[in-house]
Amino acid sequence: MNAIIPHKNLKAREKKIIIEANQKLYRRSSRKEKTIILNELENITGYSRKYIIHLLNVHNRVIKRCGKLVIKADIKRSLVSRRGRKRVYNERISRVLFKIWRIAGGISSKHLKVFIEENYDTLWRYSTLRETTLEERELIKRVSHATIDRLLRPYREEYKGESIPFPLRKRRKKSAHLVKGQIDIEIWKEKMPKRPGYIEIDLVEHNGGSSKGEFIYTLCGVDVKTYWVFLRPLKNKARVWTVEAIESIINSAPFLVYHIHSDNGSEFINSHLLEYCKTRRIKFTRSREHISNDNPHVENRNMVVVRRYVGYSRYDTHKELEILKQLYYYIELRHNFFIPTMRLSSKQKIGKKYKRFYQTKTPYRRVLEDPETPEFIKETLIEFKKNLDIVKINKTIVKLYNLLEKVHKNKEALYYEKS
Repeated sequence: MNAIIPHKNLKAREKKIIIEANQKLYRRSSRKEKTIILNELENITGYSRKYIIHLLNVHNRVIKRCGKLVIKADIKRSLVSRRGRKRVYNERISRVLFKIWRIAGGISSKHLKVFIEENYDTLWRYSTLRETTLEERELIKRVSHATIDRLLRPYREEYKGESIPFPLRKRRKKSAHLVKGQIDIEIWKEKMPKRPGYIEIDLVEHNGGSSKGEFIYTLCGVDVKTYWVFLRPLKNKARVWTVEAIESIINSAPFLVYHIHSDNGSEFINSHLLEYCKTRRIKFTRSREHISNDNPHVENRNMVVVRRYVGYSRYDTHKELEILKQLYYYIELRHNFFIPTMRLSSKQKIGKKYKRFYQTKTPYRRVLEDPETPEFIKETLIEFKKNLDIVKINKTIVKLYNLLEKVHKNKEALYYEKS
């Protein structure tokens, strides 16, 4: 009968002293004797067999030479050789990733991963990234989104709250403003477009908190299949401007528009737009009353591509309208060609919860990969993107953003002087 060893009462340091005392004996022992020693040490310490072998093999081994200084492993002080994979991504890779992250606008790691893949060939021409070596570029190309999160964590904490690469407006709760309509209803569950051309549209007010008088609106349109975004500023809510903006969207889209879906606003639910859609052979549907989830894609884009750039101020002058037209053009270029979006591809029920799987791509890439898109349009888009520069686009957005702020503040100052 073997004696019971209460190894739980021994401290880690005491266990390692016992292992250290048996190291010399273990090394000069035969195979059978080593087995006996390991069995006894396993009973005494409670450690796993493999860990005991590791400690016996590594103690007093040279792990580093610094000139005349020789550092040996000591299991009592946890100074042992490191196991596992060596570090691949160093501090320099982290800094390069941070620069790319700033260029992309501080997007999430999953979006940034796709952003790097989409723009890999053109990224390195920017002045801040030219010194990156070929080896570093290859490492950045294959980095996972989880590793991006880990490498960027200290930088994100340092730059938390700052404008990257330009200031975005703070989020604000959106109030619903839906009215009755007379057009066929289509709920969100029925939206399963097999090809691009299903456009959700919505109107965003720029009234500064007061609906009195005339002010500028933004007509936001989103293709449900590709997330291609369209932005058109309107002088006011008149039907003539709404129909004109929708016609502009249809004519500029890189695909055939066959379906338009809106909320219950009077700017859409009227005989003018209904007649226009019938003439163009476009199906026209609306959401249920007071259920904004029937128009989910454009409701999301209202915040991302309109409010966060333009904010909630009141815009009602011709000069502001012209600036918005230019600003929206560059915002469209940025989000359609460079910024990836996440689209739900499938979901799986596990117990009481659902696990969702997303497809992260740019709208530009989705259009190219769609089999319905004609080849000449794909070639045109590819050639068009070759001439685009996201850094210049970002700078132009900043310039127009500041110009809009300046014009708006001058207008308010003049108003207060008169009053």
